[in-house]
Amino acid sequence: MPRITRRSSLILLAALTGAVAGCSSPKPAYEKEDFTQNDTYSRSVAASSVAACDAGRRALLSQGYLIDRFESARVTGHKNFQAEDGQHTQISFNIECAADGASNERSTVFATAMQDRYSIKRTANSASVGVSVLGQVSMPFGASDDSLVKTASQTVARPQFYDGFFQLLQRFLPDAQAASAPQPAPAGRGKTPPKPAPADPAVSPDAPADTLNPAAASDTPAANGKAAPADGKTAAPADSKAAAPSDNKAAPAGSPPPAGADAAK
Repeated sequence: MPRITRRSSLILLAALTGAVAGCSSPKPAYEKEDFTQNDTYSRSVAASSVAACDAGRRALLSQGYLIDRFESARVTGHKNFQAEDGQHTQISFNIECAADGASNERSTVFATAMQDRYSIKRTANSASVGVSVLGQVSMPFGASDDSLVKTASQTVARPQFYDGFFQLLQRFLPDAQAASAPQPAPAGRGKTPPKPAPADPAVSPDAPADTLNPAAASDTPAANGKAAPADGKTAAPADSKAAAPSDNKAAPAGSPPPAGADAAK
């Protein structure tokens, strides 16, 4: 009887130990994600996506961040911290800007910061000296190599951290909008536009011939002996020989012939 009681007690103790261990184990990270609607990591601004990202870049630069990448819709930067215990921390900042409409008058800025922790790892290297009698002997003197090893990585979730960033973004937004506005075309420095070539003057058919420019005079209608019709009708060619008017009048019948008639015969 006592053996059965002892065995059952051991089974009950093992079951309780397993239950306690299951309750104390950390929950997976994905169980903490509920995708609630909050504005911790995003803000809406009254500016284009290009101006919003430029304002975010200026905000990071004002706090000592180094810009790794700057594009019209994305900015990345980082900042290093060194603690007294030898822990090295780096904050990587990522900014994404998306236009809210086709007019691109408003945009949404998404900001995310990643905190990486590094520890210094030292590796000692001992020097070896070869002796012909004793062989290879390791000497105590040598050198050590220091390297940083990542020990932890976590997304910054502190709301006050992002509130300060977006306040700085709003401060630099007017300057970024002025820088991204289209600039007017610069005016020419003392240069006048070329004047158009003057049109050829109309030549009147009654104008006198140009004696100083025979080639131009020969191309005019007056020089060619042809007058341009005013009503568009073709003019009859003029006879080159004009009929000379006769001063002799017909003599009446029975009158004597003129004085020069006999001389002509």
